[in-house]
Amino acid sequence: MKHIGIIGSGWLAQAMAKAWQGQYPLTLTTRDSEKQQALAAAGYDCVLYELGEPLPLLAEIDTLIIATTSKNLEAHQQLLSQLKEYPELPVYFTSSTSVYLNDGRNHAEDSPHIKTDHPLYAIEQCLHQHPKTSMIRCGGLIGPGRHPGRFFRNKAIPAPNAPVNLLPQVDAVGVFRYLIEHNISGITLNACHSEHPKKGDYYPQMARAIGLTAPAIGQNDSPGKVVDNRRLTDEVNYQFMGDIWQVEE
Repeated sequence: MKHIGIIGSGWLAQAMAKAWQGQYPLTLTTRDSEKQQALAAAGYDCVLYELGEPLPLLAEIDTLIIATTSKNLEAHQQLLSQLKEYPELPVYFTSSTSVYLNDGRNHAEDSPHIKTDHPLYAIEQCLHQHPKTSMIRCGGLIGPGRHPGRFFRNKAIPAPNAPVNLLPQVDAVGVFRYLIEHNISGITLNACHSEHPKKGDYYPQMARAIGLTAPAIGQNDSPGKVVDNRRLTDEVNYQFMGDIWQVEE
């Protein structure tokens, strides 16, 4: 049974831990001692760790997931130096579809239209030096505690004609699990739902669905983009489970 280490203990990391509890030996990390105690009380193994510091956990695990919001390149470089001792360790880095330009194009993983100055892209380039690292470029995360009907509660929807690129929590967790179970590593994937309605159509409907007033429509100042998930669905054969229109609060 694979022992999975997850750097992080935020929204996505805790969703993974909850879904996989009792199925895999699993260790989370946190920088906060009170959060560590709360997670331990909930039955999770969690260690105190600051990204970039020595991570003894690497010697104990079979898979590493990096699921933080950190954009600290130096900290990831320090982690990379430790990973050199574990060349066969599969690593899954939680990146974002925000690395693609909002240029009105469809972007597959090999798109040349990248924000080369994006900090997550710089971290991807760093971690690519570890041959078994996969880059999972997640769409906007939605699910319990992240209902899209609340995203623009106090502000206008920007670029209302731009398409949404979203990832339901069940699939955010599901993609990582699928890759781990099928021993797929060293790949870059767009993890994004196949539906791309316009922001100006989608967010008002989702607000009304939970009894909120529809947000105002802002300036149509960006064409946005469509993130192409066909490598994930057609080549890797992942089947989406979530629905961007039916989201648990």
